[in-house]
Amino acid sequence: MTKKTAAIVAGVLVAGLVIGFTAIAMASSDGSPSGKPSRTITVSSTATVKAAPDEAVVDLGVRSEAPDATAASAQNAKDMQAVLDALKAAKIDEKDIETLNVGLSQRVVDRGTPSEQRVFVASNSVRVTIHDLSAVGAVIDAGVQAGADSVNDLRFQLSDLNQIRTDALTQAVRGARTKADALAEAAGASVVRVVTIAEESFRTPTYPAPYAFGDAALAAAPTPVVPPDSLQVSVTISVVWEIA
Repeated sequence: MTKKTAAIVAGVLVAGLVIGFTAIAMASSDGSPSGKPSRTITVSSTATVKAAPDEAVVDLGVRSEAPDATAASAQNAKDMQAVLDALKAAKIDEKDIETLNVGLSQRVVDRGTPSEQRVFVASNSVRVTIHDLSAVGAVIDAGVQAGADSVNDLRFQLSDLNQIRTDALTQAVRGARTKADALAEAAGASVVRVVTIAEESFRTPTYPAPYAFGDAALAAAPTPVVPPDSLQVSVTISVVWEIA
């Protein structure tokens, strides 16, 4: 190797070392050697937003009994079809009716006696979504009068959670920043930026409404069902902030 070549190689090595030390220094200046902030605070924040419900959901069921399984199933299918026809007549769209359960079981009547017999029980239940809250009572009555013998899980809810959930998350983030600023100021520091942010919980807003199945459902006047004024959406987030 000539003296000129050796000088060139030495220069390249020195330049490489300088670049390497510069990169390390830049990484170190961002916080810890690993690149993560060396000073952070973690806060949680919960926000609650209210909105009026715009739909109701109720489960309607039909049970049919017969000494024969085929007869019980056939009768149940007929009874449920009558309920479905009544719901459609009450202006419930097909897409707002979904089957929850179809079952067939058997039980023994007067077991251990000369009149002991086996009875087959066929059941079918549907979930109905009602968008007109003023018609909830009338829709339930229509189903019952057509043959539904069970009414369960009447509840009010929101058809679209996206906007209200976004509003709640926005308020929660603002609350987290307020907490972080207060903590940092008390410690003689200041908030620099968000390091991580995570949603810890979200409570779906539903309002279960008690419904008494009985003679009132068969009355000429619609069963009175009053929806709540509003539902609450709650979200909780956890935020890690870098401080300086």
